[in-house]
Amino acid sequence: MIFKRSLISELANSAGGVFTVLFTIVIAVGMVRVLSLASGGRIDNAAVLQMVVYQALINLAPLLAVSLFIAVLMTMMRWWQDNEMVVWYSSGGRSLLSWVTPVLRFSVPLILAVGLLSLVISPWASSQADQTRATFQQRDDVNRIAPGRFIETLGGRRVFFVESAGENSNEVGRIFMSESAPDKESTVVAQSGEVRINEEGDRYIVLHEGRRYETEIGSPTTRIVEFKEYGMRVDVKIDRPLADLRTRSLPTPFLFANPTAENLGQALWRISWPFAAFNLVLLALPLSCTSPRAGRSLNLIMAALVFILYLNAISIFQTWVEHEQIGLWTGLATLHGLVFALVVVCFIRWVYFMSWLPAWASPGALWRRLRSRKEAAR
Repeated sequence: MIFKRSLISELANSAGGVFTVLFTIVIAVGMVRVLSLASGGRIDNAAVLQMVVYQALINLAPLLAVSLFIAVLMTMMRWWQDNEMVVWYSSGGRSLLSWVTPVLRFSVPLILAVGLLSLVISPWASSQADQTRATFQQRDDVNRIAPGRFIETLGGRRVFFVESAGENSNEVGRIFMSESAPDKESTVVAQSGEVRINEEGDRYIVLHEGRRYETEIGSPTTRIVEFKEYGMRVDVKIDRPLADLRTRSLPTPFLFANPTAENLGQALWRISWPFAAFNLVLLALPLSCTSPRAGRSLNLIMAALVFILYLNAISIFQTWVEHEQIGLWTGLATLHGLVFALVVVCFIRWVYFMSWLPAWASPGALWRRLRSRKEAAR
C-alpha cells in the first residue's frame, strides 16, 4: 500500500506538470495561428479568444495521452535512478508486474477522458471553429470593411483599404480601391465614403472627393477622372446555409451512420487515441527500466521514437482506411494489437529474462567461443 500511494501521488504531480507545459505551448502556437487568421481578415477580431479555445480543445486528446505517457515514464525512471526500485524489488519479491495495477488505477480515468475528448469534445470544437469562420466569410462585403485592413471582394477582383473610421458607423475616411477587369484596371482614391441603401434595398458605397485612374491593358493610355461623388453597388450575398462541415467536424455517430471511406478513416483516428493512451502507459513501464549507473538518454530517445512511430502509424492506417485498402475494425485490431504485443514482449523480457538474448547467444559468449577456437587451432 505504501508504494502504491507514493506512486500515484508522484504520477499526479508529474502528469500535472507535464500537461501544464505542453498545454501552454499548444495555447501559444494556437494563438499565433489564430492571430494570423484575424490579421488576414479570415475571422472576426472579436472571435480570436473563442477560436483559441476551440483549437485547444481540438488538440486536447493527443495532448493528454502524451502527457500521461511522459508522466509514467519520468516517474518510473526517477525510481530506477534513485535505487528505489531495488528497494521495492528486494521487499516481498515484487517484480515489474506489481506496478501495472497502481499505474492503471491512476491512468484509467484519464484514458476515459481521452476517449471523451477524442470522440465528442474535439469534433464539437472543430465544428464550432468551422462555423465561426464560415459565418464571418458569409457576411456582407460592406460589413467586413474595417480600418487598416485589405478586404477582397468579387472573388479578389476588387480590393478595398480604409485608412480610418468616420464619425458615424456607416462612414469611413481616406479610401483606396483597386479593381481589375479582363480589359482594364482601375484605381480609386477618395477622401471619405459612406454606405447608402436606396429605396429598392440595394446597398452602395458612395465615395467623396477623389480620383479614378483607369488604364487599358496592353495600352499606355491612362484616363484620370476627378469626382465629388462616386457610387458603387455592392453585391449582397444571398443568405445561404453554412457549407457542409469537414469530416473532422462531423459528430462520431454521424460517421458510423454514413460509413463512407473518408468517414471511417476519421473514425479510426478518433477511436485510436484511448487505445493509444492505454498502450503507451503500459509501454512506459518497461521503457523506464535502466541501471542506476547508466544515463537516461537512451530511454528518452527510445520513448520519443516509440511515440513518433505510433503517431505516424495511426496516420498511415487512417490513410489506408480512407483508400479502402483495409477495414475500420481490421485496422484498429492490427495497429493496436501489434503495439500491445510489443508491450507483452517487453514485460516478458524484463520480468523473466536477464537480457534479450540467452546467455549462449550473447555477444560476449560468442566472442569467447571464437577466441577459444582460434587458440585451439594454434
